[in-house]
Amino acid sequence: MQIPQLHVGAGTAAGPLTIFPVWTAGHGRLGISTGLHADLAVSELATGARVGQLTVRNNGKHAALLLEGELLEGGQQHRTCARDVLIDTGETVDIDTFCVEAGRWEAGQDTHRCQARRAPLSIRAKMAGGGPPEAGSRRQEQIWERVRRFDAVRGPSATSSLPEHLDRFGSLDRHRFTAPKPLDGQRGVVIGVGGQPLLLEVFGTATLFRLHYQQLLDAALLDAALLPAATQNTVPMPGQLARDFAAIAGTIDFGEFYSEGVRRHDSMRSRNILGIRGPVIAEGMAVRLPHREPDIAHLSCWNTNHPLMEAL
Repeated sequence: MQIPQLHVGAGTAAGPLTIFPVWTAGHGRLGISTGLHADLAVSELATGARVGQLTVRNNGKHAALLLEGELLEGGQQHRTCARDVLIDTGETVDIDTFCVEAGRWEAGQDTHRCQARRAPLSIRAKMAGGGPPEAGSRRQEQIWERVRRFDAVRGPSATSSLPEHLDRFGSLDRHRFTAPKPLDGQRGVVIGVGGQPLLLEVFGTATLFRLHYQQLLDAALLDAALLPAATQNTVPMPGQLARDFAAIAGTIDFGEFYSEGVRRHDSMRSRNILGIRGPVIAEGMAVRLPHREPDIAHLSCWNTNHPLMEAL
């Protein structure tokens, strides 16, 4: 399977970002909730808290999509979801997570907040395609190191907390940038930073996209803060680079849907997908509803040649 045909619109400059709207030719109705519309309860494991896992229950009326890089704040320490996961209504699952707050382990704190905030791509890219995110693993150490980069450029956090940096951004920076509003039917974006494409993120429906749009931009603006000021202030990225990037992503083959890793839900099936073509890595979630061909519910594609992705 591949991404349905992509259409990239005209770009708009927003501070250090150039934002291009994206449309796809997918079906457009999936019956999935996500973001702040999903009724998810997140807690530490009943068998004992672990850095690399949390328990999630879907109390809502629809299957819920929790995104890779979505922050789960609170508990014994802040975490981020390691990969996309679809949770059926009434279902309870243990999900893989990474810590994004190296300096806190607060025993007795159990409940996490789901505010649909996303980790910046410079951190999310470290989570892709690997095994279980055990504490002390190389990937976890790399994620802590990347959070410490924000401590260096944005001012230290007492617990090296990624949510704290997003809090500071929300109160100090967002008002300086006017991002374009989503257009009718828009299902995704290409984001350029420093004159180069950084990210293509696309959803199976326009509604799913809208529920994550602002949080995605906030995370990209925080990413951009890691670049030198001269790089941040380059001219807007040309549209041809956005179209070329989307064209590469559109050729990635994710294989047959019914392969290893398919999960069964009451009314649908889901599978994590991962693909690479040249400098582009793509990871996300595909779903299959009854009597329909598989659809891509969510996909993140990033440019490994971008300066923010150095040392991957």
